[in-house]
Amino acid sequence: MSDRYDCIILGAGASGLFAASMLLKLTSSKASVLLIDGNDRCGKKLALTGSGRCNLSNENACAVKYHTDDPELLESCLDDFTYWDTVDFFENTLGVVTVSDDDGLIYPSTLRAATVVDSFRFYLEENGCEFKFGSKCAKIFCEGRDYKVILEDGSAYMTNHLICATGGFTYPSTGSTGAVKTLLKGIVAPEDFVGFKPALTSLNSKMAGIKALAGIRCRGIVELTDGKAVLDYSEGEVIFTKEGGISGICVMDISGKAVEMLDRGTKPTVNVNLLGLAEDDVYPMLEFRREQFGSRNITAALTGMMPRVLCEFVCRFAGFDPADSISGLGDQDLRKLAEAVCALKIPVDGYGGTDKAQVTSGGVKLSCMNESMQYRSHKGLYIIGEALNVDGRCGGFNLQWAWASAAAAAKEVALRCSN
Repeated sequence: MSDRYDCIILGAGASGLFAASMLLKLTSSKASVLLIDGNDRCGKKLALTGSGRCNLSNENACAVKYHTDDPELLESCLDDFTYWDTVDFFENTLGVVTVSDDDGLIYPSTLRAATVVDSFRFYLEENGCEFKFGSKCAKIFCEGRDYKVILEDGSAYMTNHLICATGGFTYPSTGSTGAVKTLLKGIVAPEDFVGFKPALTSLNSKMAGIKALAGIRCRGIVELTDGKAVLDYSEGEVIFTKEGGISGICVMDISGKAVEMLDRGTKPTVNVNLLGLAEDDVYPMLEFRREQFGSRNITAALTGMMPRVLCEFVCRFAGFDPADSISGLGDQDLRKLAEAVCALKIPVDGYGGTDKAQVTSGGVKLSCMNESMQYRSHKGLYIIGEALNVDGRCGGFNLQWAWASAAAAAKEVALRCSN
């Protein structure tokens, strides 16, 4: 193993593996590349994505699906490397056959994340990439035009092109510990960094009785509000958690803004539409049940619309005794019940930590990077993936960002290695 390389990449996760593969492809394997990771193998966190299925990308990837401090640069990067480019690279470079569903989500045809990790590993081994596993980066020094990387085992390596792909701080057991700020201390200015926070996470509530709903699932709509206005919304499956609160893809989609509000001391409310229907559509359903099942109590009459325990919870939320007869409800009462079904107001008191979040917000500000994901004040330093202040919604958006940002850096490094 040499002590100098054309490019050193810190982090063998999604963006690091992609950057190394793209760089070797563009230089016809002539660039010397060292990939460093503290784990004993590559792609440890990548192997967990998409519940083990690895949602590679999304046909609807665009800047509005993300949170960042520089939407224009994000959009430009996504335009330069689209989901079509992702599919092309995986199929024609790595040999991974892809499939897409009706919602535009793209997966490996095997529906196994291990397929993706193995394909990266095989390609990199065959094209001369060197690996250094089992020893974390301890320090980075900028010495003129060189970057010196010192590992915890004492080994040191030099390069003109350093790509930081260390990720955020979710699933710390996989090596994602938010190390970018510590490693680049003295190189990246403190004001150019946004603190990491959980994103795509569950939301907790101390609402009375909500823990009894643990395990209940429904497909509906969620709205994040500050009590006055709707700040964000999403549609999909809502899952009531054993901790007392809500999760599911649509909840994770709005969780980033909820976390920001909570950290500012503002407690948001999530309105959950339990059926995903308009109130004017739910009201006739309740009228029908009053007429057809007038001898039943409210809970029994609503059975068929929602799980029994959820029916009881909604009744109490609307101010009714679940044991009362539905025939005793007037039209205004039915309207009140319909409103509760379509907007169950859940006060949010907290959120899931790093063990619950799929990705984190925060990192080095995107506005401090150029179009090649090079830090503006240090030539040769590139920061990609989740180490940057970019986080997307569920559904392949975060991996598309990993590929797009990695491709931007790899193209620039390849060009410089060729000159």
